[in-house]
Amino acid sequence: MKISYRYLVDPDETREALANFATDGVVGLDTETFWDATTRENHLSLLQLAARSGEVLVIDALSAGIVEARGLIENPAILMAAHNAKFDEGSLKSAAFKPGGLLDTLRLARRALPLKSFSLASVTAHLCGIELDKTYQRSDWRHRPLSREQLDYAALDAQIVLDVYDALADLLKAEGRWEKELERAMVGAKVKREPRAPREATRLIDRPWTPEERKALDRLLAWRTRAAKSVGLPAYFICSERTLEHLVVTRPGSLDGLANIFGLGPTKIARFGAALLEELNRQK
Repeated sequence: MKISYRYLVDPDETREALANFATDGVVGLDTETFWDATTRENHLSLLQLAARSGEVLVIDALSAGIVEARGLIENPAILMAAHNAKFDEGSLKSAAFKPGGLLDTLRLARRALPLKSFSLASVTAHLCGIELDKTYQRSDWRHRPLSREQLDYAALDAQIVLDVYDALADLLKAEGRWEKELERAMVGAKVKREPRAPREATRLIDRPWTPEERKALDRLLAWRTRAAKSVGLPAYFICSERTLEHLVVTRPGSLDGLANIFGLGPTKIARFGAALLEELNRQK
């Protein structure tokens, strides 16, 4: 998967490009760094930003243009969604920034999803149906010029984290937990820790899935992929995998019964409900 982006090394171009981000309520953020063995410090190499408009910037931190991002990075009124944001906070601080509104999608994912791994790749696969290639994660980010593949990788992560933020927000809003979890996910937030429920509590059933249930779930997952492609949207915009699991376990018999399914509101039921029921009950 590739996206369009701008690679910026000139301060004037960076300042101009960042002006379009000033009015965004949420910005996707990622950083690439390199380790300096001499000073034994981590240094910022790239700052990647993704806007609601679809614009993605890759700013070279080894050029003078990086200082132009200070107004955005240190503005507490702008949410900057980053996965494992504590790492990005450290990267930005190494470049003398004081991040103002960092939000950690890793924390949100741990509160919202029943996964074994909460890496960006795992969360993206679960929510978006996209397999991220992390080959370039540990490449040499100090060497210049950077390769096209490195820049493509860096730009995509910023866009993906914004998509992950939107998907997690949708899930948590559907459960009525968004405001509380949003507060908890802010880097530096002083909130009382609550014990997490045991992982078993997220399971829908306390027995192995039957072969029929597994086949039904596979059918629904395949339907979700087709439906997403037909409307040009990520898979999570159709429904989450947990929604499909809930359907398989409860087997609602009517559109009215879909109202009790996790993650299905009136809009999604009106748009996809009939197709979901048809696929759920189809014999194969």
